[in-house]
Amino acid sequence: MPLSFNLISLGCPKNQVDSELMFTSLEKTDIKFTSDADNCDVCVVNTCGFIEAARKESIGVIMEAVQKKLEGSIKYIAVTGCMVNNNIDALKKELPEVDLFLSTFDEEKIAGEISAAFGKDAGGLKSDKGHEKPVFEREHFNLKRTAYLKISEGCGRACSFCTIPSIRGSYKSKSIEDIKKEAVYLASAGVRELIIISQDTSCYGLDLNIKNGLYKLLKELIKIKYIKWIRLMYIYPLKSLFTGDLINLIKNEEKILKYIDMPVQHISGSVLKMMKRGDTKNDILYLIGKIRKEMPEAALRTSLIAGFPGETDRDFEELLNFVKGVRFDNLGVFKYSDEKAAYSYKYGSKVDAKTKTSRYKALMETQKSIMTDVLSKHIGKTYGAIVDGTSNKTVKLRTYFQAPDIDGCVYLYSGDLKNRLKGKTGEDFVPVKILKLKGYDLIGLPS
Repeated sequence: MPLSFNLISLGCPKNQVDSELMFTSLEKTDIKFTSDADNCDVCVVNTCGFIEAARKESIGVIMEAVQKKLEGSIKYIAVTGCMVNNNIDALKKELPEVDLFLSTFDEEKIAGEISAAFGKDAGGLKSDKGHEKPVFEREHFNLKRTAYLKISEGCGRACSFCTIPSIRGSYKSKSIEDIKKEAVYLASAGVRELIIISQDTSCYGLDLNIKNGLYKLLKELIKIKYIKWIRLMYIYPLKSLFTGDLINLIKNEEKILKYIDMPVQHISGSVLKMMKRGDTKNDILYLIGKIRKEMPEAALRTSLIAGFPGETDRDFEELLNFVKGVRFDNLGVFKYSDEKAAYSYKYGSKVDAKTKTSRYKALMETQKSIMTDVLSKHIGKTYGAIVDGTSNKTVKLRTYFQAPDIDGCVYLYSGDLKNRLKGKTGEDFVPVKILKLKGYDLIGLPS
């Protein structure tokens, strides 16, 4: 009887890709997935270690698995991911019930380690007799037609608030050939939307001495059959990297969505300097202006940090006015987390928790007040939308200006879609006319 495993993936989309690769390697060695986390031979927890809140969540999930092991409902616990990278000795000491710890650099060993622990042969890639083994294989979670495509590991920047370089190492681009193989496989598995991710997408290829690397990579990815949408995430706001060639490609290539995710973190010059971002207020405003001029229909998303050490009332007021003035299509806000491994931990002038919370709320309320106008411009218009899921009553879709999990979505009644598809097979993409707003979401009708 084959072993069974359950996998719990925590953290960001980059971590999800790691989980998908581990999932694939386990299934290739005949260790079968079960959705029953309470009764499995192996429980795999892929942790996030970016900030204290994420580490606490990871520890909580591990402790739940430990309790189940003590009760006899699971036999073996494997803990992987970012939290392991810099804390493996402490974790081994504090959690002796965990059978295996693997850092992100060693996760490809998971199938062999677990197979050996149970006295089984890891085997290698399974394949049907007479058929060649695939060049690449990878499961993708959650959405049937959408998958994340990670183009690099680590980060080469020295942002003072961030611990990623100390956790995942320096920036390492994957080769264009390897990325393309992965994308081709995902397309053959039914994926129609690729979401390009990395810690800093705009830096792609610099470490490989590829000039204008992201542009060259995209030129290859748009050739892949069956891929209809390519969405770019985590573009760093430096005009030297966000080149004219790149902007023109996004503008003119139908497959590349007019969706720009560009985390700016702040707009105050003094705060940006303390953050060691490398960009300036003028850089950010220049790029936003250029994008809006070249692609007025482009959806702009950003993320901000509230309560960074030394952030004054004046700095925050400048940030608030920036949000009001730019009117981002989508925006995320994080309260500053004071991490010991980050350079900013040494800074004085810490912002107290109450002020951080009030600034966070002010930013979110400001964006909420803007969203009605931002979303209203879509009412009466028709967009192509990808189908994320259906229920008995509703269908959940996304347009070009909506990324999964972090932005809103479009809902329509399943009966309306069934009537439209009468006598036809199901569709992955549906033209949808936007009728009205519902909070951050939209209500539509098949067009």
